[in-house]
Amino acid sequence: MRLSVIAMLVVAPFMSLGCDRDRDRMGATEQEAVDASEIAKRPDQFYGRPVTVIADVEKVHGPTVFTLEENAALAGPDVLVIMPKAERPVEEDHEVMVHGTVRPMVVADLKRDYAWFDPSGYDQELIGRFKDRPVIIADSVRDQERGDVIAGAARRPTMPAENPPPAQ
Repeated sequence: MRLSVIAMLVVAPFMSLGCDRDRDRMGATEQEAVDASEIAKRPDQFYGRPVTVIADVEKVHGPTVFTLEENAALAGPDVLVIMPKAERPVEEDHEVMVHGTVRPMVVADLKRDYAWFDPSGYDQELIGRFKDRPVIIADSVRDQERGDVIAGAARRPTMPAENPPPAQ
């Protein structure tokens, strides 16, 4: 009896190690997702920070620009998403996972920081409507319904090995 109690005390802490396997399969971005309405309501808390948002596409404004639908209970102003390029068109009413950096829509700053950003390629009324409001400059956009990547990397880059092989 005493031996079995000791064995249980030794083994029990290790039994829980495999219990979070489903959580391990979820990407870190899914665990840390924020609501688009939180960004719209409190942009100063998010400016300059990378975020992940999972939401439906409310309206497509062009091949690389769309707004996110917000949680009706938390609704605030729209959040615009701008991506450098798209592998395929974004579809309205599809759920997407967007990973990117929240920035204020200050055209001069976006032109300076993103070589691909050309405001003349966007609807000027849209640019004016979002002036000084939060936008997400997307690194990646994934269609959650179709399971494919619309823009950016399919997954996060892996960390380089401590001793990478020498260049050839």
